[in-house]
Amino acid sequence: MVALFYKRSPFNPVLLFFFAIAVKLPLFIYPQAIELSSFKGTPLFYFVQWVQLSSGKPLYIFSILTFLILFAQALYLNYFFNRNKMTSRNTDLPGMSYLLMTSLLPEWSQFSAPLIINFLVLFLLSSLFESYHSADTRRTLYNMGLAMGLGIFIYPPALLLTGWFLLSLVIIRPVRIQEIIISLLGVLTPFYFWGIWLFWNDQLSWALIEPHIAFSIPNSLPVVWLGGILFLLTIPFLIGFYHIQDQVRKMLIQVRRGWTVFFLLFLAGLFIPLFSLNPYTGWVILLLPLSTYHASFYYYTSFRIFPLLFFWVTFFFILLNQFSGSWGKVIFVP
Repeated sequence: MVALFYKRSPFNPVLLFFFAIAVKLPLFIYPQAIELSSFKGTPLFYFVQWVQLSSGKPLYIFSILTFLILFAQALYLNYFFNRNKMTSRNTDLPGMSYLLMTSLLPEWSQFSAPLIINFLVLFLLSSLFESYHSADTRRTLYNMGLAMGLGIFIYPPALLLTGWFLLSLVIIRPVRIQEIIISLLGVLTPFYFWGIWLFWNDQLSWALIEPHIAFSIPNSLPVVWLGGILFLLTIPFLIGFYHIQDQVRKMLIQVRRGWTVFFLLFLAGLFIPLFSLNPYTGWVILLLPLSTYHASFYYYTSFRIFPLLFFWVTFFFILLNQFSGSWGKVIFVP
């Protein structure tokens, strides 16, 4: 399977689709209920409520929607990775890695605000890399800031992504203070219009404008289950990180800076979910940068049997949980 996605091919999107079906079957066999309260205070609340009221089988509607979102994000991640020459040759391993990792926990294959935010992250990454070659980026910077502001409405902890965005902007290209101000104006624009709407309706108050975030500790998982997931996520990351550092001298300047941006996004993705009600769901943001390091592990490791073995161990680890009828539960506990 790794060999099929190692080199980019016109048939790979079709293969990726069937691979997505194989690892996402529990979305349709064991559809998960969507908690409307988890979207309270965001625009997604009204969308989820509308689907639940207007559809006879809302669980399957959300399962199909989630599958399409994950597949679209995997395709776009492949496109971004290859367009910006993140490796020496084109490859579709990032999308494969993303679909594989999002199957390790049911929260990562569920319709949620952090899953939608991954589209925002991909848009920001693409715009940041394009700004490196652009002389006049004022409109692009404003649009990125605007997207960042809208993302905060969808998922309030995304407010912390603003720091990553501004720091990445400084890393990618020489930035003037005027450009940072333009970006911040874009971030504030949605709040400005929201405040106007509240004023017109005589509801203006700071409590309705400010993003609501609160620190929370994730619930503990059984040691065997948690250890297995951490092992399958960490080992490829560490090896992929080593390969990137080994190859960095051969990379173009913008690619080197790009990998620094990915690493900062990885660090941000670790801590941002801790300021949400369900950190496990929020950690799906972490999987975007993590999948690029996993792809590097599969791509650069010279001893080919090792990444192949690791892929199949991960794949069967997922299937063991999915097709035992215990999707969303821990199968190692009697």
